[in-house]
This record gives sequence, C-alpha cells and structure tokens, in this order.
Amino acid sequence: MHPAIYEALVLTLMGFSGVGAGLLLGIRQVIPLAVAGLAASTVIRVWSAFASWSLGLPELNLELWVAVSAGAAVAAGIVHFREWRRALAAVVLFGGLALAALGSKYVLDIGERHHSDVSQNIGMAVILFQGDSPDLAPAAKNFKRGIAYPLMLALGPEGRILGGFTPLIFLMTLLLAGWLARELLDASISTGLLWGVFAVVAAFSISVPMFRAAMFYLNGHTLMGFGILLLVGGVALAFRSQQFDAVPVALSLLGGVIGVTARIEGAVLVLTLLAMLGSAPLFATCKMRLQLFSVLGLIGVSLSWWLIALDSPVFGRLGLPLGTEWVLLVITIVGATLVASPYMDSIRKFFVLTVIGIIGIGLAREIWQSSDPVGLILAQWPNLGLGAGGWGTAAHVFVASAVLLGLRRRSSDYRLLLALSAMLIGAILYSKTFDGGFGREGFYDSVNRMWLHVMPTILLTALIGYSEVVKNSFGSTAKPSPSRRGPDKLVSAN
Repeated sequence: MHPAIYEALVLTLMGFSGVGAGLLLGIRQVIPLAVAGLAASTVIRVWSAFASWSLGLPELNLELWVAVSAGAAVAAGIVHFREWRRALAAVVLFGGLALAALGSKYVLDIGERHHSDVSQNIGMAVILFQGDSPDLAPAAKNFKRGIAYPLMLALGPEGRILGGFTPLIFLMTLLLAGWLARELLDASISTGLLWGVFAVVAAFSISVPMFRAAMFYLNGHTLMGFGILLLVGGVALAFRSQQFDAVPVALSLLGGVIGVTARIEGAVLVLTLLAMLGSAPLFATCKMRLQLFSVLGLIGVSLSWWLIALDSPVFGRLGLPLGTEWVLLVITIVGATLVASPYMDSIRKFFVLTVIGIIGIGLAREIWQSSDPVGLILAQWPNLGLGAGGWGTAAHVFVASAVLLGLRRRSSDYRLLLALSAMLIGAILYSKTFDGGFGREGFYDSVNRMWLHVMPTILLTALIGYSEVVKNSFGSTAKPSPSRRGPDKLVSAN
C-alpha cells in the first residue's frame, strides 16, 4: 500500500474518532468539532498507549488505539445520531485540512528541518513505539521531549512516520485561532473585518522564518502550542460566558492533556493556565464543580500516568525520592477535589497571584544566583532581538503591538489574553530554570523553540486587538449571529 494511502486511512480514523469524541464531550459546532478531530484523537492515542504499557502489553498499543478510536466513533453515532449533519461537516472539514497536509508532503515534497531532537523523536516513534519494543527505557529517559508527539508519529506506515500529522497541527492551530477570535470578538465586528486582519497578520507571519519552519519541524513544540491554545480558548470562553459548559470544558480538558504530555515543561504552562481557570468565580453549581474536578483530575492523572507507565526518571533528576510520581497522583486527586470545592471560593482570587509569585521568585532566584546576571537576562536577546533564532521582527512587533494597542479601550477578552500571554512567557522561562539558564543563541536552543508554545496565543491576542482597533477607527457593522447573543448560545450550531 502506498504510504500516502495508508496515512489517509489513519487520518480518516482520527477524524471520525476525534469528531465522535467531541460530540460525546458536548461540542455541537462544526469548527470546534473538526479541531476536536485532531485533539481528541491525540488524547485517545496517548491514553490507549499508557493503558497498553500499564498492562504489560506494549505490542498491542496500535490495536488498542484502533479499537478505542472505532468505539468512540460508533458510540457517538449511536448516542448523537441526530447530529450527523454537523458531524459529517466537521469530518469533511478535517479531511480537507488533512488532504492539504498530505499534499504538502507527498505532492509538494516539502521536507523537515533536521536536528538532534528530530532524530530522537523519529527513533522513539519508529523503533520503540511502532516496533512494539518491550524495552521502553529510552523513551522514559527522553522525557524532556514528551510522549504524545512521537506516539502520533508512530501511527505512520511501517518504518515511516505519520508525515502529514505535523502540518495538520499547524493548519488546525490556525483554524482554532480564527474560530476563537470570532467567538471572543463583539458581534458588531464583522467576520469580513476579522478575515482582513487575519490575512494581514498571516502575511506578516510568512515573513518570519520560525513560523515557516514550524509547519514541518518534527518536534513537540508545535503540538504544545496547539494544546496551550486549546486550554487558553477554554479559559477565555469560560470567562466571557461566565459559564463552564461543554465547549470550555472540552477545550480545557483536551488542551490540558496534550499540554502535559507533549513536553515535560508543559506541566508548568498548563498549571499556570489552570490557576487562571480555577480563579474564576464560575463554580456555583454542583455540576460545574464536578466538571472542574474532572478537568483538573484527568489532566493531572495523564501526567502521572505517563511517568508511572514508563517508570520515568524525571523526579530522580530533580533529586526527589523514588515513588514521587505516585505522590503526584495523590496530590492531583486531592488538589482537584479541593480546588473544585466550595471551601476554596473565598480564596480563588489568590490562585493567580500565587502562581505569578512562584514564577517571579523562581526567576529572580535564578538571576540572583547567576555569575552573570545581565548575561542571563539578555540570553534570548540575540534570538528575539537580533534575529539569530529565526524570529525576525516577531518579538519587536509583539511588544510594539502591546504598547500601541493599549489596555484602556480594549475589551476584557483582549486584556485577559494579553495577561495569559505574559504569564506563559514567564512560565516558559521558569520551566527552563530546572534545566539551567534561559537558553543560548541560535535556532536550535530549546528556549528559542519553546516560544512556539505561546505563539498561537499571541496570534489570537493580536487578531482580537487589531480587529477592535480597526472597528473603532473605521467602523464595522454586522448582524449578531445566534451564537453571539449571549452565554446561553455559546454552543449553538454554526
């Protein structure tokens, strides 16, 4: 069988299972259902692999994924058969993007940017996971590069990676950013205006070498950015609607699980965003508290399960005793229970301040203890300021945009996203303190590539900020669509 046909069949199963899982999670709109096709299928792959390893049956990791994926699609078809039109539209949208991704590899023959990390990801995918190796020690020791991305690459034809997966992540990230911008913008801002702003921002992005490389870069950074944007979207929609209902719950859960399994430092970024979510005064009903507990618990369990299933040495590297991963599992369940309980309501507003304080103290401590504090602070300046890292003028434009757009006349959604972007930047640097320093000069520096984790969120922030500025400057009118008339309509059909 030709590799392109094999990949097309795998992506088809991903589309049906992911869209089905999205329906089961309560999503009813076409675009987020298509996005769920990628996100949920990735989570299914991660959890099914963990299950096969935990059962001592690594040779069944592919078969278990196929079985669970088919089960999700069938279950959704039975339970939500009346939604077949929306589901079919979402699958078609997913399929169109998947075909574009496959075309970039098998028609245009666009190659990947090579690096030692790329070789290790391919090795884990093809030799360990695709080869059903009973010895998972190399994957356990390679925890820094995550587990979700090589697991997905291993779904490719025998001896090959799933080449269309990486460009598909990139395309889905753009689709998600555009949809979130439409949901978060005021209804008086027309979709045409948003598309115009999107086109300008996209044209600028094409000029940035890092963005061009990211679409075909075989590393978990792009998947991390996608997961973080999902979680950011869940938080932003919850704050906007003042409801923690189906779409925010699904986006938060899927994004959080991807975030903590795509890269090990993702745990810090996800925890930062969950602190913002937990600080919201939304959890007044038993249902919402149970949903918050489920999201927090499943994200934490996914991280613990990864470390336990592979007997990962990550805590040993930090000087912590054996069995700490089991302690983390207990802390996760207890912590999720406490955060979702009414006993935390009086102190929720301090969650974010606590996390910001921890990050700030950690960064200050790293700088204070450095033999060259100024050099440490300016470690990323050659990459972001002088273009050595492939970012061109992206950092300059981001800072200038934040200053020029201002805060006073911007919406609360823009201010929230700008705050989340700043927190994520701090969290990226904080996570690097566990690995020493703030990086070094060059494209292949890990911190330089970790900026990809926050770039989709910055893209969303820019879309909203500039759309609001253009609307205020030139005016734009649009009839409010049913999905934009209030929080109770947030999940209505497109």
